Amino acid sequence: MAEIPPGLALERFIADKFAALSLSVPSDDVEMMARFVEEDGIERADKLDGVRGMLEGAVDALPDDSALDPALAAIMDEQDRLAAAEAAAAAEEAEREAERERKKKVDVDAVLASMTEEEIAAARKAALLRQYAYVEGGEEERVEGPPRGAAKEEAEAKRAAEERRRLVEEALRLDGRKKKYRKQQIDDPLEWNNLNREKVQAVAAMQRAAHAEQAKARKERDKAALDKQRADQAKAKAERQKKAQKQERRA
Repeated sequence: MAEIPPGLALERFIADKFAALSLSVPSDDVEMMARFVEEDGIERADKLDGVRGMLEGAVDALPDDSALDPALAAIMDEQDRLAAAEAAAAAEEAEREAERERKKKVDVDAVLASMTEEEIAAARKAALLRQYAYVEGGEEERVEGPPRGAAKEEAEAKRAAEERRRLVEEALRLDGRKKKYRKQQIDDPLEWNNLNREKVQAVAAMQRAAHAEQAKARKERDKAALDKQRADQAKAKAERQKKAQKQERRA
């Protein structure tokens, strides 16, 4: 069963209290009373007087104070209870969110210690390629429908591999931040590249490959343009020759 929002719960509580006193109060007035009672910064006594005044304008006659006062006090108590419950729920959700964030944190040393130097280098290169958009990101593929048998095992393996990749990349990112901090502590600029040598080399290699592709594409475009120009010239020459032959025959 879905949980009733605090505001609506208070409205129902107020309506029930007035119904128990044989008072027929329009729903709009009940809603207005609930919003007034929920307001922060208003003293309890002022809220009691305010609700009493609203009720007086909504019904023909008020019941005796001996019956009305306990009902109004109960409304105030219910609002206090609902507000406390809402605050407690918010605190619990904040704690759960904090716990989820703590679980997401990556132990850099533990992840990197579980990998060989070759695996770290390969993972760093893959992360760089993904960062510079030379390959698509490793988003997990969606599996339509509930996987069964081998398909389920394959899906679980993919999820495990994706989670492992995420942990490794996060560890490398955090490790890179450590190196960046170390770089700031080094006075000799000549030593800076030692901290990022692999990244510099990988980026340089990608830039060289990109430039080579651009040069190749430019060369192919130039060749295509030259071929078209030659074809157009040959066609124009043939047209001129044909026209000249026609003129000679007419002469």
